[in-house]
Amino acid sequence: MKKGTLLLIAALGFAGAAHAADVSAGVDFASAYVFRGVTLNDGFVMQPGAEISGFPIDEKYGSLAIGIWANYDINDIGGGSEFSEVDYYIAYSLPVKVVDIGLSYTEYTYPNGGDSDKEIGLSFGKALGTNGFSTALSFNYGVGGAIENSLYIQGALDYETDLTEKLSASAGATIAYLVNDAGPDGLNDATLSAGLSYALNDNWSLSGGVTYIAQLDSDVLTDAAYDVDLLGTVGLSCSF
Repeated sequence: MKKGTLLLIAALGFAGAAHAADVSAGVDFASAYVFRGVTLNDGFVMQPGAEISGFPIDEKYGSLAIGIWANYDINDIGGGSEFSEVDYYIAYSLPVKVVDIGLSYTEYTYPNGGDSDKEIGLSFGKALGTNGFSTALSFNYGVGGAIENSLYIQGALDYETDLTEKLSASAGATIAYLVNDAGPDGLNDATLSAGLSYALNDNWSLSGGVTYIAQLDSDVLTDAAYDVDLLGTVGLSCSF
């Protein structure tokens, strides 16, 4: 955790020196921690994160973002309160206008022990006209740790709309297929979500949402891993 804190402080310092960079940060409180259908904590959690983007790079070369995200178990059933995971990532958006293309590298670390997991990602996104709908397809391939040689493929459909000048609503659906190096391949999970976001001012906003998580194949997403099917979140975020 100390290593992650030092890296974040150094990154924020660099952003301040860069002037043109944008910094966003936030914290979510969730009823559980579920990752790709797998319940990692069925108790309340806190999930802070921060990202630096908007570096002074000529737009013809794309754009870059770096970030950190963590999970803190507030009342893990059967365990204590602690940081169970700290993740670091770097993402690069290609300068393509027809479709949004992104590359990413993520390292999942576990302060309480265990080898880190490493993953590379490739994503494609496209706005469907100007009506608030967008679609995305992502491929995440494990290159280290327990997820090595596993491929998680997810398709998503999202919708966003402004209800008032300060209040916006969103909804989305995803479906995922897992190519599992350590088990059977197949449809893994699907989600349906809805949320609201309220802008307190130009920099701060409040959000809340609910997500339903479905188990599509019990041989792929096993009964032992799938526990929570309904997830609620509230969050506070800022950007400057």
